[in-house]
Amino acid sequence: MNYSIILPTLNENGHIIDLINSIIKNFTNSKNNYEIIVVDDNSNDGTISTIKKYTIKNKKIRLFIRKNKKKNLAKSINLGIIKSKYENIIWMDADFQHPPKYIRTIFKYVKKYDVVIFSRFLKKSRRYFDSGKLDKEANENQSILFNNVCKKLFYNDITDYTSGYIYIKKEKIKNLTLNGYYGEYFLNLILYCKKNNFKILEIPFNEKFRKTGISKTIGGNSIRYIIICSNYAISIIKNLYLKFFT
Repeated sequence: MNYSIILPTLNENGHIIDLINSIIKNFTNSKNNYEIIVVDDNSNDGTISTIKKYTIKNKKIRLFIRKNKKKNLAKSINLGIIKSKYENIIWMDADFQHPPKYIRTIFKYVKKYDVVIFSRFLKKSRRYFDSGKLDKEANENQSILFNNVCKKLFYNDITDYTSGYIYIKKEKIKNLTLNGYYGEYFLNLILYCKKNNFKILEIPFNEKFRKTGISKTIGGNSIRYIIICSNYAISIIKNLYLKFFT
């Protein structure tokens, strides 16, 4: 089978080549083919030039830059989907919090499921802060609360409404445009999948702390964090309205 892996990037220069090489290892000695689509939100740390050099060595790595546009995770993923060549789509965070080794797990489920979501909140999942060696980031409490609320208000068989680490058949989302500023786009995606009766599987994984850089959610900017939390709340209200009044 053929896979398009989408990496939305923003200032990932400290680890992006290690990440790409780790993804490629999943396809070594495999019958599966791949392409890696990097969609960059106009990084200013050298990420773009680093990837450009790498694409000369490996033509399966494709780079698209969103210049002069407002940074937006969902729009970056949309562009990656549009540019993808293959029928099986995977996207993941580009900071190593989503370990690439789990891509190989997806190979076992593609024939049976339309959607495979890696969840941080299943019993066998492990968070980067579970060992106590790393402190929980400020945005984690908001994320946990958001997911608990969504589970109660929407579908209790889904545990991670903001995962961001997912496999999905391209054909299933050919009529969908992801909408949202940050992680709330994933709630909209899950509700779309459930509404259309897609076969969905959640599986656990061991989340890691980002290899380099800072959180894209907070990014040292408390105002940005407040905006993101507000968008999450608005997304819940909007989807509740759609659920009960349309």
